[in-house]
Amino acid sequence: MLREKCITKQYYENLSGAFLAHFCRRLSDLVIEQSSTLIADNNLKSPSTAISTLFYLDDSDKANQKVTVSNLAEALGVSHQMATQRVNSLQKLGLVDRIDSEEDARAKVVVLTKLGKYEVLQLRPFSDEVTKAFNDLELELGAPLVALIRKAELSLLQVPLKQRIAESKS
Repeated sequence: MLREKCITKQYYENLSGAFLAHFCRRLSDLVIEQSSTLIADNNLKSPSTAISTLFYLDDSDKANQKVTVSNLAEALGVSHQMATQRVNSLQKLGLVDRIDSEEDARAKVVVLTKLGKYEVLQLRPFSDEVTKAFNDLELELGAPLVALIRKAELSLLQVPLKQRIAESKS
């Protein structure tokens, strides 16, 4: 068993940049897991992956803007399907409701419930603490991690991996 663990560790440590998605997924899963524990420790219901959704709905409500799932997807840079899944999970938790749009009879507007507004009030200071923790991590690493991740995402959108590989062959 010890030998298996040693082989696994060596293998993992020797993975190249071709496995960037693997490392990003592991980091994402770790952040979600640790954030979820903190949220539960604070007796909150919100999934850590949906806090940006709650904040967007709260900010839109304060600006008297009506938000549909399509608006939400566009604002958060996720697919319509992902936005729908987030809204569904938040609705099951009683944090949001869908109401008929006054402007478009076919559309539904997503709004925070009273409980959702309470969660947002509790989550704002939590979010500030998490931001500080990640700022400290960036200092520890000596790199602006969030900015680099976003920059990498934008670079791959501009020049996709397939194009980069083709260009390196020529």
